[in-house]
Amino acid sequence: MASSGRSGSSSSFNSFRGVPPSYTQHSSPVNSTFTPVSAVSGQTVESSAPQTPLGPLDLGPPGFHATIKLYERTPNETTVYLGPWELVSNGIEPRRVVWQCSYAGEVLEHFLPSDSPDELFPYTLHANHRRFGDPREMELYLTFLEPHRVRYTTIDGVVHDEFIEVKYEFTTVEGSIQLQSDIRQRDLVDWFDVDVVWSDTHRRTDAYGSVRGLGTIQRMKLWRDRHSTFHYLTFYANHRRRWREYLINDFERDPRSRDDRHRRLQLDARGGRRGSGSDNSSQGGQNRDRRFSASSIFRPRLVSSFTGASSSSTAASQSVLDIRYLSIQFSRNNQMQPGSEDFRRFMDQWNIAHDSDGAFAVPYPMNLVELPSPQVNGIPELASAQVNGVGDFALPEASDARSPDEDTP
Repeated sequence: MASSGRSGSSSSFNSFRGVPPSYTQHSSPVNSTFTPVSAVSGQTVESSAPQTPLGPLDLGPPGFHATIKLYERTPNETTVYLGPWELVSNGIEPRRVVWQCSYAGEVLEHFLPSDSPDELFPYTLHANHRRFGDPREMELYLTFLEPHRVRYTTIDGVVHDEFIEVKYEFTTVEGSIQLQSDIRQRDLVDWFDVDVVWSDTHRRTDAYGSVRGLGTIQRMKLWRDRHSTFHYLTFYANHRRRWREYLINDFERDPRSRDDRHRRLQLDARGGRRGSGSDNSSQGGQNRDRRFSASSIFRPRLVSSFTGASSSSTAASQSVLDIRYLSIQFSRNNQMQPGSEDFRRFMDQWNIAHDSDGAFAVPYPMNLVELPSPQVNGIPELASAQVNGVGDFALPEASDARSPDEDTP
């Protein structure tokens, strides 16, 4: 839904959208004679032509955290300077990120397409897109691979309310990490640039010898869930145009094969692949009750079966992957300091995450719903509101009837 007041979008930013500075180009005559600086008199300097004043630089207002462009690649393109943000979820409208803009009376709302945090995947590019820059700075440019609704309101009313490709440009890497963590409700631990990721179902090369796999030249990210403290790996399978997310605890701790020279390793899945012989023998007839769902395309195909027996609490929740192994070849970046390469960092974070997740036998149940506690018998329900846990008890009303003794003088 597009608003009709597009003309007001540039009113608040005209003063900060500076024109390119104009410099006076000095051209010396061909037949001029060189004059030393010491021989120049003060009157000559004072009588020189005045310089053209420089135009203001577009540095933006102080204190902004990020920028976003509206009506990009159009004559009405506008840069909005964003300040602090707040994640709002009231159950009536979709989850959204509310930005307080740097100018008075302006608010930008970024509506998230899903109320489930684990279905949102912020996207950042591989460091190869800027070979001579710091790989960490790629986190400054945050985007999403699907259109999101953005509503921009100024003192003149709603200026923009459309679905666009959201592209944030942050001023600090820490701000980008915090927003990604808040959106997903999972803390972003680290990221790693990979050349190719493949598995037994999606080979490294295709029939023509071209490198394909699940994804190539992507940035893999490691997350820690804020509720369960479990760790997840996510990356974009660009050849399948799908997001992949895997639970760390679904893989063996020690890689089956590791090649430090070529920065390559293979992670074996626990329990075999869905539908394999080892899986059928260990799970019995439980696989007959399992079905693929639409959400399994974008998330790891995790299936949990809970039993009432207390003796089998460790096996109450079981996850089954659709692959036997996951192989990763990490990128080489000469801009990284020795000892901090993506391959070495991944192995260190992998061991830490695997040890942390292995301390819990049963994964935290997702989409947990808590029912209200039943009313305790014998305690009357108070109609008055409680403030800080203290209730105001209603006092009995005084009776208007007097006793016979009070009527006598």
